[in-house]
Amino acid sequence: MARPRNSRFVTILPLLKKQNVGAINWGLVDGKTNTKYQWEVPIADGGEPVEWFHEVFRRDGTPYHPNETDLIKKLNGR
Repeated sequence: MARPRNSRFVTILPLLKKQNVGAINWGLVDGKTNTKYQWEVPIADGGEPVEWFHEVFRRDGTPYHPNETDLIKKLNGR
């Protein structure tokens, strides 16, 4: 996902499901690869970006956007 570039689970996953295509999201948990930060958009103090770039879960395991994890579960029949 590249949320600030309008690449979002809600628009991409239904298309992938319809075409029976598997996908991998780079960056799952905040802090592991720091891909909550958008490429080429530095935040000088390292603070929280307005919108995360890739990550799905916060460090405590809660979803960044619960509607995204709900959609993932729904499309996977869970």
